[in-house]
Amino acid sequence: MKHLLPTVALAVACILAACTKTIPVTVDTYSPRVSIESLLEPGTTPRVHLNKTVPFFSPDQTPSVLFLRDAEVIISSDLGAETLVADSLYDRFFCRWQPFYQGSTVIQEDVEYTLTVRVNGETYSAVTVTDVTAVTIDSVGYTTTFTDLYGGHEGVIVDFMDIQGEPNQYRFQMDRPLDNNHETVDDFELSSVCMQDGETYVVADIGRFVYFDTNFDGAPVRFVVEPAHTNRKGDPATVYIQSMDRASAEFYDVLDRQRESNINPFIEPVFLDSKIDGAIGVFGSIARSEPFPWEFPEDSL
Repeated sequence: MKHLLPTVALAVACILAACTKTIPVTVDTYSPRVSIESLLEPGTTPRVHLNKTVPFFSPDQTPSVLFLRDAEVIISSDLGAETLVADSLYDRFFCRWQPFYQGSTVIQEDVEYTLTVRVNGETYSAVTVTDVTAVTIDSVGYTTTFTDLYGGHEGVIVDFMDIQGEPNQYRFQMDRPLDNNHETVDDFELSSVCMQDGETYVVADIGRFVYFDTNFDGAPVRFVVEPAHTNRKGDPATVYIQSMDRASAEFYDVLDRQRESNINPFIEPVFLDSKIDGAIGVFGSIARSEPFPWEFPEDSL
């Protein structure tokens, strides 16, 4: 048996060596596309996010790099037309500029609006009607633990009644002032490195999932949503429910299911269905509930 050991060792070494192999991969040429995102809300001024798409592993990831400058962005209706101008806000939590195209004309209810974007020699257009009905939040609560696809979490609980007699689509929103001691609850656990101690910046947590009231017309609705950032007892927040038009809800629903399929091999892959011909994105309308002030009753676990 002793005489066999060198032979076995040599065979194992050859097998291991054979498992290491360099395989050349040919990457197809990537053609960037135009990404457009805009949700009109009556009583506010219009804002359009206009960016270019990039390959998944591209180092170009920041909003300022992806932003498409020198575009013509017009929102029009029977009430008139306005050309939006390039503007930006500095996100003090992520320490970066967020550019967009901003208008100054207040959006009205029950009006059909047309978005026209001209950029890089191409024209894109879409239409939406601001006829979405807002709901009323009945209560906001808290649970230390609930379980979803991503595991166990704390959750903000929102109760409201579905609007009877019409199809409805809803999404969660919570605005919160954060300081440099708050972190994101994802694997990166990011916190602000540009805010000074005692300084706060209001961040909007937008719920990933969209609720459709199909077969539940006029029924009570309960959302249980994991906060996107850590919290401390007494942290203030303002909670909203966004009512959305059907096309926008379908776009964000598919976007969420696409994200789930990327992290869970047992979920059937889905493909993003754009609502704007020739581009990726959506032009739609929302109506938010009245703001519901609330405080976190305890610290994050």
